[in-house]
Amino acid sequence: MKKFAGLFLLLIVLTLSIARAQDASDQQSPSTQTTSLEERAASDVFIADASYVFESEIHNHGSFGDQDAGELNVEYSHRFHISGPIYFRAGLNYNRFEFGKTFAPLPDHLQSFSAVVALEYLVGNDVGAFLQFRPGFYTEDHIGISSFDVPITLGRVFVLQPEKLFLFVGVNTAFLRGQYPVLPLAGLVWRPNKQWTVDAVVPEPRVTYSPNENIGFWVGGQLAGSSFRTDRDPNILPRKLSNAQVDYSEYRAGLGVNWNPSDHWTMTVAGGYAFQRRFNFERAGEEWKADGAPYVRVAMKAEF
Repeated sequence: MKKFAGLFLLLIVLTLSIARAQDASDQQSPSTQTTSLEERAASDVFIADASYVFESEIHNHGSFGDQDAGELNVEYSHRFHISGPIYFRAGLNYNRFEFGKTFAPLPDHLQSFSAVVALEYLVGNDVGAFLQFRPGFYTEDHIGISSFDVPITLGRVFVLQPEKLFLFVGVNTAFLRGQYPVLPLAGLVWRPNKQWTVDAVVPEPRVTYSPNENIGFWVGGQLAGSSFRTDRDPNILPRKLSNAQVDYSEYRAGLGVNWNPSDHWTMTVAGGYAFQRRFNFERAGEEWKADGAPYVRVAMKAEF
């Protein structure tokens, strides 16, 4: 966990350094941008997101000690223009969860290495519909056929009121997910004016107030986690947790601020309370839950 804490601090420093450098560059550069809408849409996108949940008791018919948790998510993708509003997006993603040591027979980390492959229909610079595949390995450490998965998400946005009210519907499926292999998705996005946005869509529903174009204050929730395959362990008890499928999830609520130092960068700093963390070995019939604890989060997104 100390190693993860170092990565977390490094991301904070990197975020602030890039923001300062970008701000200085924008001040020195003449404002002669002639980028077309098509060039903006066919963009490179880089996302880095790190969070830390403080210690809380983890239990399963009794206490197994206190555990903290951290997450690091890094993704790069590029959009290729096909025709009209149709784009192909391809990239790579790395997601890692680190867990503190306890007496529970739980992994000390879970991670995924996946590709990002998507077909997107863009309306302006917004995604109106998409079909996304994330083939890769969702594992503890071992890479093999049992840890391979292809989560698929299909989504569509319907305009209920131009520039104000939108309906999102979709479906997500993952073969490694034990409890709900197929999940329906639905939500509303409401923009009553330029200052307020109500985004009632998982995994990050929130209400945002933006006094200007460069900053936004928000309150909302977050559902974090994924499904993985643990490694084979001949010494683990119960034995059914060896090479087992596990759904890991976190339910969070908090406050945050988004800062846009330029059109290309978004920095996010947030904090709040993780109401529950859960290791659900659905197919093995075992479950561990961690009590609530505070969390902090920092993220950045660059789009060119």
